[in-house]
Amino acid sequence: MPKKTVKAAVASLLAVGALAAAAGPALAQTARPAPAARIAPCTASALKLEAGTVSRPINHVLITATNTSKKTCDFSAETYPLLRLHKDQQAVTPVVEDSQPQAVVTLAPGEKAYAGLTLSAADSPEKGFKTGRIEVAVAKDTALEPVTVKGGPVFIQPAVAQVTYWQDNPADALVW
Repeated sequence: MPKKTVKAAVASLLAVGALAAAAGPALAQTARPAPAARIAPCTASALKLEAGTVSRPINHVLITATNTSKKTCDFSAETYPLLRLHKDQQAVTPVVEDSQPQAVVTLAPGEKAYAGLTLSAADSPEKGFKTGRIEVAVAKDTALEPVTVKGGPVFIQPAVAQVTYWQDNPADALVW
């Protein structure tokens, strides 16, 4: 290759390199993906809450939350339902720590999330009570919503009762 052609090629490469360096920051800014839209936490007004007895496992209730809004929401504000099982209860029903899913449950419009509630244990000497209603909140500092237990009344031993984290399917909610 003649010296003039090599010099021209080198000059062209240098010019392209200089242009790329000058445009680099601008290109880098436009090449970045747009930030993901933030998903709002699910609120009581966006959900329809239901509870019902199940045939297996015994002494369990399945709590279902259906997203009735037109927007996707998640359970990032509170990752499990806050329950009051009787009027004298001082603290929310404890959560089954081992039931924590790998990711926060997200609900598109019309989708459902599930939580399992263990009511009692056959080997527990604790006294209990029967009720056909529980109160549920989906976030701290929000009002408890009364939910009728379909198939109830159910027998609850308060010291035994535990709830799972929100799950994306009922089978996972009832494992615990």
